[in-house]
Amino acid sequence: MMVDCALDQYEELVLEFHSTWKHKEGNFADDKAVSFSLGRRVFKMNMARFAVASGFYTPEEVQQPGFVTSLGRAYSTDREYSVGAAELRRFWSTISDHPFALTNLITLVRNPVYRYVLKILSTTLVGRKSGENKANWIEIFILMCRVENREMNLATMLAAYFSRGRRGGPRATWAMGPYITHLGLNLRVFEKYNPRFLHEGPKTIIFGMMELQ
Repeated sequence: MMVDCALDQYEELVLEFHSTWKHKEGNFADDKAVSFSLGRRVFKMNMARFAVASGFYTPEEVQQPGFVTSLGRAYSTDREYSVGAAELRRFWSTISDHPFALTNLITLVRNPVYRYVLKILSTTLVGRKSGENKANWIEIFILMCRVENREMNLATMLAAYFSRGRRGGPRATWAMGPYITHLGLNLRVFEKYNPRFLHEGPKTIIFGMMELQ
């Protein structure tokens, strides 16, 4: 569901959202854990509310203890409910014959299914301008959680990717428009912010194995 978001995207909402997005990492209960403006409305919410607004969790699911304790990210140093570089290095050694580094190439992964999953992640949530053959730590972390059946927090990762879009200097891009539209639908932004008067961004297309090759 996370990588199959192909809704229309709108320039005004993407710019408004990214210009106002703030995320306090590691503080699930704070009522200002995430904040942003969308459709001329300011939203401030804890991670549970954001998880429901994103559509990845139900109100009942965020009340479960596992929502907080599930793995959220990968860092160079050990943090609560996260994995460190040593854990990623261990997993990388099981899927590639090449040593783990700051930059890991997708083509170095032995299993073609794993390569395909990493490629999908790098071309959806990340929305890179270049370096599509590189697997960053978050993508390797997601793959590790799925392969080893470890519970991960999708809302935390979505927040991380939203924040990632604001970094990188002049090469950074403001992307993830379909996910912003998804938030807008769940938050009823379009009831007063009519899409007919917005400028549509590029269409999201779904590509198959042949296009990927």
